[in-house]
Amino acid sequence: MTAPATQFRSGPWLLACLLLLAVLAATGIPQRLDRLWFDRLQDLGRSRAPLPEGTALVLIDEQSLAALGQPPFGMRWPWPRSAFAALLAGLQAAGVERAGIDLVFFEQSAAAEQDLLLGAAAAGWTGVTLATVPERQPAVWPDAFRAAHPDLFEGISRWGFVRPEPDSDGVVRRYRAPGSLAAALTATSAATSAATSAGREAVRPGPPDGLILLRWRGGLESLRARGVPVVPAAPFVLAGWPLLDEATRQHPDFDPAGLSRSIAAAPPPAGAVFEAVRGRTVLVGANAAATFDAVATPLGAAEPGVVLHWNALANLLAEDALADTGAMAAWGAALLAIGLLAFGGGRGTAGRGAGLLVPALSAAAFAGSALAASGGLFLAGLWFAPALAVAASAIGFTAVAVERFRVERARKQEIRGWFGAYVSPHVVDRLMVDPHAIELGGEQRELTILFSDIAGFTTLSERLDPPALVALINRFLEDQTERILDRHGYLDKYIGDAVMAVFGSPEPLPEHAVAACYAALDCRAALERLNDEIEPVHGLRLGMRTGINTGRVVVGNVGSTHKRNYTVLGDAVNLASRLEGANKETGTAILLGPRTAALAREQMVLRPVAHLQVKGKTQAVEVFELMAARDRADADTLALADAFTAGFSAYCRREFAAAGAAFETAARLRPDDAPTRHYLGEARTLVAGPPAADWQPVLRLETK
Repeated sequence: MTAPATQFRSGPWLLACLLLLAVLAATGIPQRLDRLWFDRLQDLGRSRAPLPEGTALVLIDEQSLAALGQPPFGMRWPWPRSAFAALLAGLQAAGVERAGIDLVFFEQSAAAEQDLLLGAAAAGWTGVTLATVPERQPAVWPDAFRAAHPDLFEGISRWGFVRPEPDSDGVVRRYRAPGSLAAALTATSAATSAATSAGREAVRPGPPDGLILLRWRGGLESLRARGVPVVPAAPFVLAGWPLLDEATRQHPDFDPAGLSRSIAAAPPPAGAVFEAVRGRTVLVGANAAATFDAVATPLGAAEPGVVLHWNALANLLAEDALADTGAMAAWGAALLAIGLLAFGGGRGTAGRGAGLLVPALSAAAFAGSALAASGGLFLAGLWFAPALAVAASAIGFTAVAVERFRVERARKQEIRGWFGAYVSPHVVDRLMVDPHAIELGGEQRELTILFSDIAGFTTLSERLDPPALVALINRFLEDQTERILDRHGYLDKYIGDAVMAVFGSPEPLPEHAVAACYAALDCRAALERLNDEIEPVHGLRLGMRTGINTGRVVVGNVGSTHKRNYTVLGDAVNLASRLEGANKETGTAILLGPRTAALAREQMVLRPVAHLQVKGKTQAVEVFELMAARDRADADTLALADAFTAGFSAYCRREFAAAGAAFETAARLRPDDAPTRHYLGEARTLVAGPPAADWQPVLRLETK
């Protein structure tokens, strides 16, 4: 069984949302947005991340290149390897605990002696870790050298990989920890490992592929501002050169251990730059234009490569690298967003008065929650990528809006199907704007109900053959319906040749009682025109009785899911129907209930005709005949109404002589007026024989 067109269908658009989300994910747009958000969080959170104690940065910067480029050195970049050996000597002499050298020595230089000198100086100081890449080992430590000095390489991480692994946008956010320079600096060493002395494990376990998501502490300048010592390399080279010369003089064979003992025995160099690194783990790297060593970072600006390794070292020492919740979490949040909109906010669009507000708020709330959760988890050490969830919220809301448009269009078409042939265009327009005005259920409102019927229909049906009868009734109903719709009435139903109409619903109508009176008068005028047409053909004129009553009724859709009827229920409806039939007893054409008369008397010419007690009721109500619209009434009609009203009032007060005089005046104005003839006869009879003391001027109807 298919869902009704106006029912919110979650299934089809849910599948469409998932397909669109998959296509969007394939474009890489959410990933790019996630990276932008990640970088923003890194920028906001870098000042909150704790700094590891006992680290420093030594940079081969422009100042260092300028200092060693002057006489007597005159060195250009890249420096000879003896300069790097002097740098290591200066760092060791200054009391550096460990030194990670973010400089790669892939090939042997033209001067084999300088390679040997650098290799010996680096190997003898077991606190040194050189940089390399997975495919190679430091050229200054060839196999033969390491075989000759096995004690300097066993149990100690002497080199680490420094190749960055940027994301597709070129920004480095992850770091392959196993075998890296940062990991080597935290590796356990009985003699020199600061991590061991602090009681830490060597490296915090990472993901299976070894890539950790870095929590950045800052770039070079922000680290300097936060108190991390950042010093130039030149002072260490200058201080280390004489120390290295003395060490090689004592050990001309470049014995690594001997060189290290000689340098360590020398007095430490004095000065603030040397004090800044004493007892620390130092990362040495290049930061000059000529060195071409820079990486793109999440902090927005390119930084020296050594800053990447320092941040990785800080993550490993603090064991606070970000854990990635992964793609499953991102997709799970996205599916949850779509599901909530489908079964929560989406259904809300079909509810009373919800419009797009509920799904819009739901989508915005979920998108905001995803971003807030991502930020909160980031501070807690977890990375959750929110872009898919945000995109799913936007896609879900768009789908809800599209489905809402489809439902509204189908609902309007359904409403036009229900009401288009029965109510005025104004009412249909009203329902287009507010379809909820016709939802199942009801509400209490004061409305005016009109019943009309052809007088003598049985006789009419006996005189005409069925085709002619149907054609005549259709013509009659067509005219009556048009007049009702012209006055903004709602045609409730046809009951054979009878018409039931409601004024004031579904479209609010402030003067619904007056509108119903005008409609009744218009209907009688239309009937007179119809009679002028049919009398020459059929030899008859039709009569019509109308009952109008105003009161509080229940109005709404009544019925089942298979068939509904927008109608009114209540005593006021029943009285309107009884008034239509009571016209036979009173000799009138249009009878009004008391509330209708009270609302319409300023614009309509009325006269009271009876205190009517309908069957099943103990109380009588005063009913009035609608004679004409006041702006259309002639002088005789106004005079007749006044005379009759005066006579009826006297009659009810038991002043029968005065009543008879007033009714005689009315009879002279309209001799054939049935109510006048009736009450004139009643007044004369009661003058001759007064009624009992308990007499009441009540007309009782014994039939419905």
